[in-house]
Amino acid sequence: MRRLAFVVAAAAIAGLAALPAGATPERLSFVQVTEKEFTLTLSRQSVRTGSVSVELVNFGMDNHDLVIKSVKSGSTPIRFKQLAPRGRAERTIRVTPGRYSLWCSISNHRSRGMRATLVVTR
Repeated sequence: MRRLAFVVAAAAIAGLAALPAGATPERLSFVQVTEKEFTLTLSRQSVRTGSVSVELVNFGMDNHDLVIKSVKSGSTPIRFKQLAPRGRAERTIRVTPGRYSLWCSISNHRSRGMRATLVVTR
């Protein structure tokens, strides 16, 4: 067990040593998106630029999905697969400063309130 801890610590130190002088490791932000009829709730309304771990949880009784799209024109939407009730999905995405729209794209769910805005800061 001690040897495993040593190997993990050594690998972490080696990873930090590989960074250019003056650079700091990128911080990972987290946000949970909870869906149920007919709400979409974010665990936080803003995150920092860079990598964001998005966890999608369906606490509803119907299937739901998630689309994340920057409000900047020409941006490409990020789509999460449709989840059955009690389903869960997680993925890490890269974001730049700005506003992002999130919504469920199934049927009329968006117009019934399943939408939110995430702000990305520097």
